[in-house]
Amino acid sequence: MCLSPEVDVIAGAAIGGIGVATLLQVRRKRDLIIGALPLGFGLHQLTEAFVWWGLRDQVPAGVGDAARDLYVGYAQVVLPIVVPLGFALLERDPKRRRFVWPFAALGLAVGLFLLWHLLGGGIVADERDHCVAYVTTTPHAIPSAVAYIAAVCVPALLSTQRHLRWFGLANVVGIAIAATMQEEEFTSVWCLYAAVMSWLIYLHFRAEARAGPPDRASR
Repeated sequence: MCLSPEVDVIAGAAIGGIGVATLLQVRRKRDLIIGALPLGFGLHQLTEAFVWWGLRDQVPAGVGDAARDLYVGYAQVVLPIVVPLGFALLERDPKRRRFVWPFAALGLAVGLFLLWHLLGGGIVADERDHCVAYVTTTPHAIPSAVAYIAAVCVPALLSTQRHLRWFGLANVVGIAIAATMQEEEFTSVWCLYAAVMSWLIYLHFRAEARAGPPDRASR
């Protein structure tokens, strides 16, 4: 989504570096899902470089098609499932955690629903002015979009951790931008959007690491 394959590679490498730094700060196994998100964002950007190259016949068609399916699958299937689950596992306040688990169940339902229709309807990618446009055939687009937004954004907003609440707010802002801008305009800022979200997650785990070893009960 980032202007050109070269920009995708540079952004992916930079965000991936933040991802590695974030994982080095993770101290509890149950935090690994959220701790791995920045690395996932970085790999996501690198994957799209192969989508660009496939559309330009610079890599074999099978490689480009696989990259296209992985790119959309990560965004539409993996994220709604793992993000709320990760926040439910990460949350240390038992009362707050109980509010997050329903969104984890919602995210699982959304991810499986979108996977079902992606497998049935396929994905079309097309190069436009400075972006790659992805077209899928998903019915009930508005209800599924609302459920997706709730599953991905609300768990972070419910977090007791300051940087993670900012992560949730960044998601909301990104979605608001997507709703008010043309697709090709929104795609040009995705690299910065993913980088900001990755940095907020890194800041959370850095603060956790500086606070000292976790309580044995919270491991």
